[in-house]
Formats: sequence, C-alpha cells, structure tokens
Amino acid sequence: MSPRKISAVLLCIILLAGLAGCGKRPVIEPADGWYAVWSASPEAAELSEIPRNPVLSGNTCRQQIKTSLGGDKIRLTFSNEYGSGDLKIESVHIAHLSAAGSPAIDTSTDTPVTFSGSSAVTVKAGRSVTSDEIVFSFNAADMLAVTVKFGDVPNVPSCHRNASCTTWVVEGDRVSDEAFASMELMSSNYFLSRADTYALAGTETLVCFGDSVTDGTGSTYNGFNSYPEALAGILGSDPDFGNISVISASVSELGLFSEGAASAEYRLEREILGLEGVHSVLLMIGADDIKTAQYDISSEMAEVYKRITKACQSKGISVYAGTIPPFEGNTLYYSELHEKIRRSVNEFIMSEESGFDGVVDFAEILCRAENGSKLQPDYDSGDSLHPNAAGYEAMAKAAAEMLREKAAAAEEK
Repeated sequence: MSPRKISAVLLCIILLAGLAGCGKRPVIEPADGWYAVWSASPEAAELSEIPRNPVLSGNTCRQQIKTSLGGDKIRLTFSNEYGSGDLKIESVHIAHLSAAGSPAIDTSTDTPVTFSGSSAVTVKAGRSVTSDEIVFSFNAADMLAVTVKFGDVPNVPSCHRNASCTTWVVEGDRVSDEAFASMELMSSNYFLSRADTYALAGTETLVCFGDSVTDGTGSTYNGFNSYPEALAGILGSDPDFGNISVISASVSELGLFSEGAASAEYRLEREILGLEGVHSVLLMIGADDIKTAQYDISSEMAEVYKRITKACQSKGISVYAGTIPPFEGNTLYYSELHEKIRRSVNEFIMSEESGFDGVVDFAEILCRAENGSKLQPDYDSGDSLHPNAAGYEAMAKAAAEMLREKAAAAEEK
C-alpha cells in the first residue's frame, strides 16, 4: 500500500474515532503543557543541501530560530526521519543570537541541552528525539541559536531545505564559541525540527500548513518575514491574541495528491494531528497539484480538503483555509486549464460546502485589480508565483483580521 493510501486510511480511522458517540466536535480543554514555538518540517536533503567544506560529521553546526511565544523553559526536537542511517549528536547548546543573520551569540546565555541527562544522544534512522526540558528564558520574536556538535551523520541527512536564512558549519567542537571566522554557509536546517516551551492553560498553537508560499519562498533572506512569521508578529503584539503561537508545517511542492513525504495528508498525520497544543490549522495547499493537472481536478481537490478538515475537526482542531493566489506569468504553473481549476477550487474554498471554520481570500488580496489571474507587481517576488515580503505581510494582516472576526463572532454567541 502506498504512503498516500496509508495516510488516507489513518485519517479515516481518526475521523471515525472522533465522531463516535454523540457525534459532536470535541472541545480542546485549556491546559498547562508544552506548546510549539518554532518548527521546520523535515525532508531528505538533496545534494545541493549537504554541507561539503566542512561536512556535518564530526563538526559543529549553528542554526537560527525565531520564537513565536516567549517562555522560561525550552525543549528541542531533532528528526532523523529521512536519514539514511543513525545520527549521533555529541552536544547541543542554545543561546541568544546577537542579531539575525549573524553567527555571533550572547555567551552569557549559552546553555547546554541534555537528553535523559546526557549531552549525547543517538537518533535512529526514521526516528526523532526530544531533549530534556531546559531552563532558558526568551521572549516572543527572539532570535536564538541552536549549536550542535555532530558525531556520525547519515550520508543523506534530514533537513528543512528552504530555511530562508543562514546556517553555519565549522570544523571541530565549537558549540560555545561566540562567533566563527571560517565557515560553510548553508540555507537549510539540519535535523532540528521543533522547539517547545511550557506554557499556562489558555495558550494555543496555530499551524500554517502549506507549500512553498507558506514556506516563505520569495521572502527576505535572513529577514524572517514569511507570512506565518509575520502573522506571529501581528498576533504577538495584540494583547487579545498574544497567547497564540504561530508555527509553520510547510515544504515546497506539498500536494493534495502527492505521494510520501510530499503528501499533505501524510504530513498532517505526522506533524499536526499528534502535536500537543494545536488548536487551529490555516491551510493553503493545491498550487502544485494544479501545476501538473491534465484535466479539471477541482472536484477531486475539494474531496481531499474535506478529508483533511474532518480529520482535524474530529480532534477539536479548527480549520481555516486560504484561497490559492494567482500565478499567471509563471510558465511552469499557468495555463488556461490551470487558471480554470484555481478559480473553481477557490470558489469551493469560499463556499459553505467546504466545511472550513473560516477563510482568508489570499487570492483577492494579492491579485491585480485589473487582472485577477496575476500577482500585484508590489507583491511579486519576481517569479509571478511567490509573494515578496510585502505580499507576505499583506497575507498575515488578512489572516489576523479573519481571526479577530471569528473571535468577535464567538463572543457574541
């Protein structure tokens, strides 16, 4: 059975279990616990994403993360899900970065991270490991450095390919160095897949679930201004929504009909439905399915949306959706057939039939007033497909407004 079919069966089981009994949607009760404040969906590294000078094995790697919420405790998860062999981590340190895009850290905050009390841990191929809880204080939107001294590393490492920021690799054991002089510059996250903090009841996690647009392709390099990051900033500055952590579960070319690691339903099961503290999902997936379509697949896409929505709602998770932005001008994506599919799918998303708990019309926000099939020039990163930083900011503002409207409507009931 293919990964796609397996994930569909799993989702059906989850749905049936959740709908058993009274048939009402479960309610997630507020509770103290662990909530994700940053995430990067793991993938198998391609050749261009594997450091060569120096390599990861036996050396030190420093990675940047921007926290969505603040806290006084942190734990880190490392994924070897797509590794070709076991991963050996010899030590991990976390510290505050001096500035985004710089490898320099505030050494007064440098803190060791342990795993069952040990500085070292082995992560089996296909598995992940979460650290002990570490006393470490940080605020929302802080820039942190996670520095890892690796032992043996699989030939094919697990990584998040499009980090849109610099990762530094240096020779030897340099986990506590304030800064680096000679280094390999990469733009992927390696093995590090999530950071959590322990927070009080009332905290919620919103997962932005999507493809390369959600992943921030076209955003400012080292700017940390993808639409999920911009949304986190907007909500974090609003006293009524400062309890919401916004994280991203996104990979380029994620699709509704894709197989294995690129399958939306497979990712949903592994990265969202089993994650503690998730209260809502903001879904925008489908452009890559449209890209390869040879006939009108809009009704088939609608059925997958419905399955994803029911699987989430059966666990008490609200599902919001964003319409698919325009892409005329991108020769890989656009055709008359593909534009027809995009518009049909967006009509479904905006309809009551979709079953979504709320909708953000990203397509309307980003398109040209005189031509709804093209991005506004001020929002176009240059490929007629991905927004730039201004476009992502506009998306984030629209998403925040939708959440405010939903909250206001709930208060009136």
